[in-house]
Amino acid sequence: MATELGAKRKAIIFTESTITQGYLLRLLSEHGHQDKIVLFNGSNNDQKSKDIYKAWVERYKDTDKATGSKTADMRAALIDYFKESAEIMISTEAGAEGINLQFCSLLINYDLPWNPQRIEQRIGRCHRYGQKHDVVVINFVNRKNAADQRVYELLDQKFNLFKGVFGASDEVLGSIESGVDFEKRIAAIYQTCRTEEEINSAFDELQREMDSNIQSGLQDARQKLLENFDAEVHDKLEGCMIHRKG
Repeated sequence: MATELGAKRKAIIFTESTITQGYLLRLLSEHGHQDKIVLFNGSNNDQKSKDIYKAWVERYKDTDKATGSKTADMRAALIDYFKESAEIMISTEAGAEGINLQFCSLLINYDLPWNPQRIEQRIGRCHRYGQKHDVVVINFVNRKNAADQRVYELLDQKFNLFKGVFGASDEVLGSIESGVDFEKRIAAIYQTCRTEEEINSAFDELQREMDSNIQSGLQDARQKLLENFDAEVHDKLEGCMIHRKG
């Protein structure tokens, strides 16, 4: 896929836990990818991460790039290693914020979070200024689980998170309740619904509420945009008239 894009062979895999991260490391290592993988999580206490950090500090010890903060320098060391040497980064949610991966154009959501803002943040690590290729997003979904399927449909169809248009979901995300509230609603469905009929009924109700909230939010957002636009144009025109009079 990277070859088809003309991009570098770089892929970031997001998981929800260090347990899954360890499982994926073992699985990929068994298939010959061990030397091409780097992990990214909240601690990075594994030996390879320590070795990468030690070599990075030695490399940049007399430069402004080394901050002296082990946390910041560890993050920088792992990102540099991914960019220069590794082909795969397996990251927990710790990698979804505050790092730039515009040299990576393949993102895999092995675990798909229920919070749409968190997905947007993940994609934003790669889909940012300096990216030279389309960012391909691959999502793992359990097709045998009705709730998992409905969650994916909402994230894809209602939030437009995977349409491939930069910023297409921003307007929608800004018009709904916070992602945390949405995540709580999903969690409640998983906890209380037992049959496929109950699951579908609960998601149908949630979708109806979302449709209403999204349409209302979009209308308000567009109205505010028009009002601000009109005011800005008025001010600029008035400024031009004053300038001409002068």
